[in-house]
Amino acid sequence: MTSGAGGAPIETEGLTKSFGSFTALDDLTITVEPGEVYGFLGPNGAGKTTTIRAILGLARPTSGTARVFGHDAWHERDAAHRHLAFVPGEFTPWPTLRGHEMLDLLGRLHGGYDPARRAELCERLDFDPSKRGRE
Repeated sequence: MTSGAGGAPIETEGLTKSFGSFTALDDLTITVEPGEVYGFLGPNGAGKTTTIRAILGLARPTSGTARVFGHDAWHERDAAHRHLAFVPGEFTPWPTLRGHEMLDLLGRLHGGYDPARRAELCERLDFDPSKRGRE
């Protein structure tokens, strides 16, 4: 996450998500302060993925709020997403696209990016953007 916006990096208040009669997430209130590392541990069905999806604005809360740097994760998704990145464990990139093509596509979807920052991160992460996704 990047800094610069108002509010804590992550805040939830009374965050609840139900699927019919099943409550997957019940009244969660947390604040993750700048510099903190926060992890979700628990058995299957404990609400970890549901919480993360609500914080990312991918699941609409039944009640309560999730905020990312002061932006409502559901109602201000675009603003919130400018301050975070998320790669799910099950992400399978397009196998025939080259890394730089994926980065360009995702960067355009996100509203643009700084090419110098991209080059810096590729070097720092030892990422070869000329390779295809399947490689």
